[in-house]
Parts: sequence; C-alpha cells; structure tokens
Amino acid sequence: MGKNAEILNFALPGDRTLGVTLKPHAFNLFEKPQENLWTFDLEGRLLGMYVDGVNYRRTLDNRYFRKSRIRMHGEDFRQVIEISQDKSALLLDRSRELLASVADQLPLNFENIAERVLTTDMSVLEKDAAVFRDIYLPISILPPDQYMALVLQVSEGCNYNQCTFCNFYRDRTFRIKSQVEVEEHLLAVRDFFGAGIKLRRSVFLADANALVIPQNRLVAILDTIHREFPEVPQIYSFIDVFTGVRKGSADFARLAELGLRRVYLGLESGNPALLELLGKPQLSDDIIQLGKDLKAGGVQLGVILLAGAGGEQFRRAHLKDSIALIEKLDLGFGDMIYISEFYETNREYRKVMEREQIELPEPGTIRKISNELRFELRRKIHKDVSISVYDIQQFFY
Repeated sequence: MGKNAEILNFALPGDRTLGVTLKPHAFNLFEKPQENLWTFDLEGRLLGMYVDGVNYRRTLDNRYFRKSRIRMHGEDFRQVIEISQDKSALLLDRSRELLASVADQLPLNFENIAERVLTTDMSVLEKDAAVFRDIYLPISILPPDQYMALVLQVSEGCNYNQCTFCNFYRDRTFRIKSQVEVEEHLLAVRDFFGAGIKLRRSVFLADANALVIPQNRLVAILDTIHREFPEVPQIYSFIDVFTGVRKGSADFARLAELGLRRVYLGLESGNPALLELLGKPQLSDDIIQLGKDLKAGGVQLGVILLAGAGGEQFRRAHLKDSIALIEKLDLGFGDMIYISEFYETNREYRKVMEREQIELPEPGTIRKISNELRFELRRKIHKDVSISVYDIQQFFY
C-alpha cells in the first residue's frame, strides 16, 4: 500500500468485508471475497472499477470502457469495448451503496471524501463531464507513460496533419493559443480538477506538437505553468522533426531548465520509401541532429515505431532501417522506445496500400513484426533504454 495510506476494514452481511482506503491522491473501496474494487479521485470522481471479474475505466468526459483479453492467432490481445452509462451507473451505485452502509462508522478525516463519493452519482458525473468538454478539445492520444499526466492544451491540432495513417487531429485546425488564452485555460483546468490534481504526475503539453510554439512564447508559457501548477514540475510533449530542426541545443537546454524532461518523436520507420507512403517523409540526418541537440540540451527522447506499417512488403526493410537509424541516436538512461502495433484510424492509409497493391497484415502478423522489432532492439540498444509496446486502443483520459 502507498505511503501514508489509511485503511479501514468493516464487516458486511454474508461474510463479506469492505476495505476503505484513503491515500494522499485517491480513495478506494475494496469488497471481499468478491475482489471488487472502485477507485475515485479526491473530488469523488470515479476513475475505474474491477467488478465481478471485469475491469472498467471511466474517462473525464464520462465514457465507460470494459477491458479484457482475447486469444487470436496464438497471441493474447487486449480488447476495449465502450459500454452504456446505464450499465455503468448500476456498477457505480453498488459502490455508493457499500460506502453508505458504513458511512456512520467513518472517522472525521474520511468524512469529506466519503460525502463527495456518496453525492457523485451518474447525473453529477455527466455535468462534470460537460465542464470538461468546455475546457478541452478531445484529448486524442498520449504516450503510455503519460496517461496520468495533467494535459494542458496550449496549442490545438497538428501543424503537419498529413500522415496517411493518423486521424487524431482531423477534427480541428492547428493553432497556437495566445498567452491570455493559455492563462485562462490553466485557471479553468485547475478549477476543474480541484483536489483530483493530486493524481496527476506530470504536465503534458498538447496537442500534437506544442513545441512548434516560438521559443520566447514557449518560455513564457512554461513560466506560467510553473506558477499555476508548482506541484507538477515535470513537463513532457510530442515533437516532430520539422519542429526539431528549428530549435537548437541551447533552446532545448532553456526548456530543460523550465522542466521539460522528455519529448516523444513519431519516427514510425527508418525506411524512406515507407515514410513516403505514410505521408511522413523525414530525413535521417535531421532525426540524428535532433537527437544530438536534445541530448546536448539535457532532454530525454522517446521514439515511436509503427509495427506492421507497409505490411509484408516492407517488413524486412522497415526492421533493418529502423534499427540502423535508432542505433545512431545514441539513446541511454531515461530514453524510451515505443513499438506501436498498427491499428487503422485513417481510411487514407488503406487507400494508399490498395493503390500500391500492398496487402494489409492481420493482427497476428503485426504482433510477430512487433516481437521481431522488440527482440532486435533489445539485442542492439543500450540496456538502460526502456522498450515497450504502445497500444493506442488502451488510451483513456
């Protein structure tokens, strides 16, 4: 159990018990022997639950997803299915009924959060979600290690937005918020999260490439973020090569002084022909220079590879050229490599593959390609570099 967690246990009818846990950042209910678990933030918002052997997650815009595993092609795959609010409300109400049954036995320091949970039913959560939707455009994707970040949309959309495989930002025009808009956004975010901000481990600058913001404006924004959120000092962001060549090591060093710890680069592949098909041509020399500038500036790098892109036709070239390029990046402690198993989000990719007469691989083949990449990277890349799978279907915010 986490540091400073307080745990209470209560007997319930039918030889059941209810564990009530108050942590510095969250509140849990644990029903035994059923092993049912509900987790809330300190504002009383449901975050997730494990009920009757099934794992569920709630998003801040009040959608609910059931998570499970299925066996296909000799491999285990994670499956995510959205479920209705009506079904979710029944599961939520079970937790509130359990808590209500022991509410008069709770000590004073539990009463505030217990009251919040007891009064936060589905209708309250939907009103809360409406506030969230007023503050944020949909948060399309984050790197897996940033799923619990405090997202700040200091820019909107993607300044490139031409990748054939990506549909994350097609619903919005790219723009950089003014300093006044940023300050208003930060105040609204702090107001919305309230005590729930204690769950957030870092700040993530959104949307797709906030580092495209001109350096002077970006420095002012980071100063403002530190003033408004001093409890979340570490900052992360996506970057692309087109932006990276505009900033040098001195720029990155200044951003590192202001808390920038790691940036995430959608490398996708080291093979130029495949990158052309993906609508994301980028020069290896620019990528290598970006890596050098980041290192010299003290900023860590997360690299994302797209396993299965280009199918069997590009399988060997993708593997060979991607590893060769990554070897030149001199990754080390704190750097990361994510292998994103291809999942179609944009019909344009299918059209390109059909035009080139490239057969789309099945999930089992994509998994094999992913395993090949991971195996070869682990053999050739420094052991201090984290290498893991990036499943975009598992993202919730």
